[in-house]
Amino acid sequence: MKNLLFTLALVFFTASCAFAQTFSMNPDTVSVNAPAEQYDVEVHNDMTNLTSDTVQMKWERTILINPNNLDVQICDPEACFAPWIETNVFPLTPDTIIPIIAHILNPESIEPYYAVVQLKLYDIAHPDAPEYSYYIFNIGVSGTNNPAPAANVKLFPNPVVESFSLENADDVRRILVFSTDGRQVAAFDASTGNSYSIADQPAGTYMVALEAKDGKVFQTVPVRKD
Repeated sequence: MKNLLFTLALVFFTASCAFAQTFSMNPDTVSVNAPAEQYDVEVHNDMTNLTSDTVQMKWERTILINPNNLDVQICDPEACFAPWIETNVFPLTPDTIIPIIAHILNPESIEPYYAVVQLKLYDIAHPDAPEYSYYIFNIGVSGTNNPAPAANVKLFPNPVVESFSLENADDVRRILVFSTDGRQVAAFDASTGNSYSIADQPAGTYMVALEAKDGKVFQTVPVRKD
């Protein structure tokens, strides 16, 4: 019996270790404001290898919001890739922190414009344990006289069963809900004290984008639906 219990404990311990996260992203959402005449706008966050081993990482890019169809480029430790490259695998060396950079190119100086880019990032040895990063671009839609709202809106409950509500949401005008494959699955006009139903959506991970009264996306919130 003792041998059986030891074996079960060892199996449980091994399984737990096997699914330990090997990397982290900080922060998970980043944003940038820039003037419309700026041709190349970039924003980045940091990927950290949490292990003492080299990890083979993969990113998959999905453009969630880009009404002007501007070119988006991703840079990882290997290269800055052409706008039509949507995925890459690269080695993340032990105990390192590296930037993951998103660029958006605006050759015609379109004013104003905004975009939201999603990266799904995962250790290829553990494809079922991804992390999602979101890169928000707001160009020519805010200035010194029109500052961005504070990104402190709280969404609850999370995970969602049928509907969610928002707290600290006075500056929110619209709520957009996207699946991780880039489809907009719901949109709501925000109102105080309201709840927003996604009961008709299947279980999974979603991204909620919050649009301010001036039309700028100023915060994204990853959401899990059970």
